[in-house]
Amino acid sequence: MGKVDSGAIGAIKQRLDIVELVRRFVDLRQVSGRWSGPCPFHQETKPSFSVNPEMGYYYCFGCRASGDVIDFYCNIHGLEFREGLQQLAEEVGVELSTARPDPQRDEKKRKRSRSLKLHEQAAEFYIRNLNAPSGKIAGDYLVQRKLSDEVIKSFSLGYSPDDWHGFEKFAQAKGFQPKEAVQAGLLVQNEKGNIYDRFRGRLMFPIHNLSGQVIAFGARTLTGDDPKYLNSSESPIYVKGDHLYGLFQARRTIAHLKEALLTEGYTDVLSLHQFGFSNACGVLGTALTESQVRRLAGFCSQVALVFDGDGAGRKAALRSSEMILARGMNCRVVILPDGEDVDSLLHAKGADAFRQLLDAAPDGLEYCLRIVSEKSTREVVEWASNFLKQLDSPEWRSPLISRIALRLGFKEVEFREKLVSGVRERSETARPVQSGGLAARDRGQKLDRQLLRFAVCNPHRVGELADLGMGDLLGSEFAMCLWEKMAANPGKDVMHILAPHEKRYWVECLETSTKKQEDADREFHEICDHLKREHLSDERAATFEALRKAQTDGDATEVQRLLGVQQEILRRLNEQR
Repeated sequence: MGKVDSGAIGAIKQRLDIVELVRRFVDLRQVSGRWSGPCPFHQETKPSFSVNPEMGYYYCFGCRASGDVIDFYCNIHGLEFREGLQQLAEEVGVELSTARPDPQRDEKKRKRSRSLKLHEQAAEFYIRNLNAPSGKIAGDYLVQRKLSDEVIKSFSLGYSPDDWHGFEKFAQAKGFQPKEAVQAGLLVQNEKGNIYDRFRGRLMFPIHNLSGQVIAFGARTLTGDDPKYLNSSESPIYVKGDHLYGLFQARRTIAHLKEALLTEGYTDVLSLHQFGFSNACGVLGTALTESQVRRLAGFCSQVALVFDGDGAGRKAALRSSEMILARGMNCRVVILPDGEDVDSLLHAKGADAFRQLLDAAPDGLEYCLRIVSEKSTREVVEWASNFLKQLDSPEWRSPLISRIALRLGFKEVEFREKLVSGVRERSETARPVQSGGLAARDRGQKLDRQLLRFAVCNPHRVGELADLGMGDLLGSEFAMCLWEKMAANPGKDVMHILAPHEKRYWVECLETSTKKQEDADREFHEICDHLKREHLSDERAATFEALRKAQTDGDATEVQRLLGVQQEILRRLNEQR
């Protein structure tokens, strides 16, 4: 991605009201100059989500979600930074440009644009073929599955004709080169160089991004060909594991209900929508991924998993529950009767029967513990240890340990000891801490925190601190990395170039800062004095080493010179005390 002009980012943020944007998704109430409400990124009982319009950031005291208005927009929609920035730029009328020419980025952008247009044309091609005489086989299948015209239209279902070159000819007529369609995953080129349609004789399920653009397809055979389902390959606009089928259609209902129904099949999603469960979406042919969970977290705080009741479905539900719970979201698992899937259940027994299963669904942790309880004590401890390691926030660990111990019949103290001993056994080969190293490291980290906190809360002082050599005194990798970004942009907004953990630290510094201006001025002078003392101490140590060498070499002239330098350093140090 090319570097975006920081001026454009600043213009976007200036034209956006963070409170108004957040209020599209969160019920905010004003309290003492701040706006607060329930966090949209995790489940909670008391509102802990705060928006500071003066400083332009949000922060959750529960899950520690944090950032500026652009971060909120990207996280709530599950978008990458560049994609979210582009959408906001269009919304407020700001032209995005890069700070310098980037041919590679421009070419990538061109390919992405062409691929989106190609997929748009492909969707229209497949829809037209569904309604043509050649699409009767697909129409008959949809009638057999009892899918309504409304659902078919809403999800833009189509049909790929049983023709090796049908779409290829159509794309060429629209001005696209075959190579472009190969890169987009719509055509295939074999080892001999022959190019032909990827999808032939199949019912087509377009996959949309959150902007409503078609980015890929799922396809079900209607002629008995293998595989039964064929999905798009990765392309400039589609990464497997990043998207969810039907999320675009379901997003508003999910945001309203604060819960998503997550299932496995295309037709399961369609049937759920047809029967009134319009908050349903589906994984795309692979196991649920962390990226997909993050997308859901942008819309809701709870997920109901609706997987098949066979062994594979139970295993998928276990793993999916772990991932969702680790994100701080609530989860429940709908257990389908043996031999039933969502589609067959809804058509055989109706929406009320499914709603009863939904109401009776155990929460995700209870479901996990039901399965884990069948294992040995050692396996239970290993599972709990691995699960607890996945948690986004360490604060969730203790209450979960209590609940796990109670549910599995362990005494809590003993269970905690087992977890600790298990960690100890796995870390026996870890590197020992050298004598004295821990105390020195703690002192260094304390200084890092003090210096960084001041710099974050007083960005107008960053240039002066850089001139005084603050960066030379930082010891931790985190502190040095964050400082480099600040020092390279003194007095400027750097939020857009920070990593997520750096943004969280940044906002927490601002959120907990209570110092008045006169206190900040006094602290600045204290830091300046400290920096000068540290540099003088470094000079003194270097001079001492040089003096020892001169004495060893018998260089009397150099010894006298260095003694004078040392006296001058001591005098300046005394002045600093």
